[in-house]
Amino acid sequence: MKRLILCGSALVCAAVAACAQNTPAAAPAPDSGTPERQEERAYVRRFSIGISAFMVPTNLFPKASLVEDHPTFSPPTRFETQFDPNSSRVSYGFTAHAALNERWTVGISPALRKFSFGAVTHKFEGVDNSSTFLDERADTMITEKTTGRYLDVPVLARHYSKNRHESGPRWFLEAGPSMRITQKLTTSRVTIPPKLLPVSDTTNLAHRKNSLGAVAGFGGQFIDDFGIRIIPEVRYTYWFSKPFDSNHATSRQHQIEIVFSLSF
Repeated sequence: MKRLILCGSALVCAAVAACAQNTPAAAPAPDSGTPERQEERAYVRRFSIGISAFMVPTNLFPKASLVEDHPTFSPPTRFETQFDPNSSRVSYGFTAHAALNERWTVGISPALRKFSFGAVTHKFEGVDNSSTFLDERADTMITEKTTGRYLDVPVLARHYSKNRHESGPRWFLEAGPSMRITQKLTTSRVTIPPKLLPVSDTTNLAHRKNSLGAVAGFGGQFIDDFGIRIIPEVRYTYWFSKPFDSNHATSRQHQIEIVFSLSF
């Protein structure tokens, strides 16, 4: 009898185990919305990075001419300078933003801007006799060429017209501080005195390495079928100080630029 009971129990256990193996597993409960899936549906991502192109309608340095008279010098001296800028109006950089809440982000948008300018100065010493056709003054000609680049680093807070999980295009306003760093500066200069051989030197122009500014702007954000964010915008920057401020070169304090970004 005991053997029969044991055999029956073994058969029952085997049948239960077989049923358990053949029973299909229960389907997992539907995900009500994990942070990852919510982030996939966000029109403005929590973290985004992209590339940017910057275009300034006007040159970084205005074209100008300058005349300085020093009648008290011995002999009396006059400086006549023609300044000719030749800076690139297009530059490139990247953009990175982080969402603070549904409508605010903060980010940086560094840009490298190459510049180049030249100046020709005539230094006249003496007095010109107006009754003659010739200029009796001694004329020393100085030609200069300077190249370098700016690294502009704005830090911008941006406010959108829609929550970041709402679909569709949106507009934004932005503002923040900016730092301009002058880099890779080189100056070549040739001085040609009257009746003497030219003299060359490479002493860099006096300049300010770091300049602070304030930025304000507006723009829009659109999205294509591949999820790439297309961001056109217009910015205005006021620089509180000028990197170059002399008769050789004067930097612009007011800067308007058009920015086009692709963000991922």
